[in-house]
Amino acid sequence: MKRLMALFAGLVLFTGCVSNHQSSEWSALHSSFMKPLPGHSARVSSWDTSGGNGDAYRILPGKTCVLADIEGPGIIRHIWITTRGDEPFNRTHVLRMYWDGSDSPAVEVPLGDFFLSGNGLEAEAYSWPVSVISRGRAKNCWWPMPFSDGARITVTNEGATTNLAFYCYIDYLALDDEPPSPERFYAQYRQAVPADFPENYTIFETRGSGYFVGCLLNIESTKPSWWGEGDDLIEIDDNTPLRGTGTEDYFNDAWGMRVHNTLWHGATICEGFDDKDLNTSMYRFHVMDPISFKKKIRFSIEHGTGNNRADNLSSVAFWYQDQNPPEFPPLPDVGLRLTGEAARTFIRKQSWNVASTDDEASVEKLERLRLNYRTKENKLLINGLIAYVKGKKNPTENNLNDMNKIADELDELIESIPEEDRYEKPEVARDTDDDNLIPGPVLIARRILERARLDLSMRVALKRGFKKGDEFIVESRNPLGELTPSPTYSETEDFINSYAKVDDTKLMGSGARFTYGNADPSRAKFTPDFPVSGKYEVFVIFSYGSNAGDTRYEVCSEEGKKTIPLKQIGRPGSEGRNNRKWHSLGTYRFQKGRDSGNGSVTLNASPGKAVPNDQFEYRAYSDSVRFVYMGE
Repeated sequence: MKRLMALFAGLVLFTGCVSNHQSSEWSALHSSFMKPLPGHSARVSSWDTSGGNGDAYRILPGKTCVLADIEGPGIIRHIWITTRGDEPFNRTHVLRMYWDGSDSPAVEVPLGDFFLSGNGLEAEAYSWPVSVISRGRAKNCWWPMPFSDGARITVTNEGATTNLAFYCYIDYLALDDEPPSPERFYAQYRQAVPADFPENYTIFETRGSGYFVGCLLNIESTKPSWWGEGDDLIEIDDNTPLRGTGTEDYFNDAWGMRVHNTLWHGATICEGFDDKDLNTSMYRFHVMDPISFKKKIRFSIEHGTGNNRADNLSSVAFWYQDQNPPEFPPLPDVGLRLTGEAARTFIRKQSWNVASTDDEASVEKLERLRLNYRTKENKLLINGLIAYVKGKKNPTENNLNDMNKIADELDELIESIPEEDRYEKPEVARDTDDDNLIPGPVLIARRILERARLDLSMRVALKRGFKKGDEFIVESRNPLGELTPSPTYSETEDFINSYAKVDDTKLMGSGARFTYGNADPSRAKFTPDFPVSGKYEVFVIFSYGSNAGDTRYEVCSEEGKKTIPLKQIGRPGSEGRNNRKWHSLGTYRFQKGRDSGNGSVTLNASPGKAVPNDQFEYRAYSDSVRFVYMGE
């Protein structure tokens, strides 16, 4: 410990020496990171206050989660964050920090970029202020962040998908008095997608007094060949500007760029230069050589030689300054922050999210998404969803015909793609992963449109009166992943959210519910509001995660109660797998309206002990029940 403290003290002393021409505040601020100060260690985290193991936040699309709301003076010394999922959360989630009761954020940066991975990608980093391991998933920050009168840290999910597991630690020193320096920590994101203007790209610009301590620069190439001949330019106060000799030179590499990590400079991502759509993320920290400014500073860099390239650029600047910085420019919209396949996927998912709500402005929002559609299938999908939203307000056969025409166009697009290119093979890292083929973008767009078309068909049928073959479906969770409310859906306390959802064109919900078994009772009940009296064939479906050998379904109808045994066998490698298909429970007569005693379907998973595949744990899934009208 003595050696460690001596090393830290030596580092601080050296930092102070190399910058002794600057004010003493930088040394005071920087040394406060490890210097003993009157106060006590404190922490806020995502721990489960109930004492269980749900130690994570769940963040719905468009929602903000408060990670920390600290009172009084203090210094944040460490932040750790991880999240689970294959979505581009690094770009769709925005990290914001507020000091001393301010309504304006001092930090406003997409999550991944703050932790040195740009363009929505994940990568490891081993710098002094920021380290990231676990293939980009375990994110750590050690920038000291002082405050006098409170600190507030939030993360906002601006994406199209619910984040089911967001974990965090925020460790800080709760001070007995004011922090030793008046400067505050700031971080700001900027982008130019593409950088197609004759001026330098601006990474950082502010007025006031402080210290520029580093930046991240991301490049997504828009054409092949080397992009790194852009010179850097740092203009400080009224002094002679600091001029550089090339992009890779400023980031302390030479003769090109390659992946590397050091304490003060590195490239967490470098996919090369020989093609377009290749990504690079580079960082340079001025902790040992802080760049001070008294009145103003502007840091810019050429994009190509003499600004002759138009690549997609984005960046984060890190600095400390007095507490009166200028307002940040607006953060670019999430759809514009994403690039490549992530952008195309976001447009597709967000268009469905918008269309599946009852928002009065849905058509307007879809039209805005259409301006940035990126691919032909996305444009067709959005056109179809606009017809769907209009049809929900006034369900007619004409609206349905409009959707059918667009569906035919998507079918023609699918036929133009070789069959072997319509699907992708799954990345099966564990034997618990789904081993089914993954639909490609055009197939996914077609399936989303089919879900909307079937929903509109049901609405048209309800308006004109049900005919034989019309159907409706009750799902345990809606398109945004929220639990379907009682009395339509109810369950015992042992059921929890599942990541696994059946991929089927008829299903509109996001995710399902499941139980680990060994609960008594263990039930999930679907009680629909039947549109007309008559006979309905009843179907159920469940996902690849299922492994329950004692499940049965109880159908309550006018004819009484009937129990139908049906094992749920979905795990890869299991004999007799029966997931991903609709199982008929028979045909029954139900009265119009809602009556749980004479019109319900219940999954019964008690006692929850029999497993078809003993290599896996017990899991019984409550996903969806489908009712097809068979007539009177």
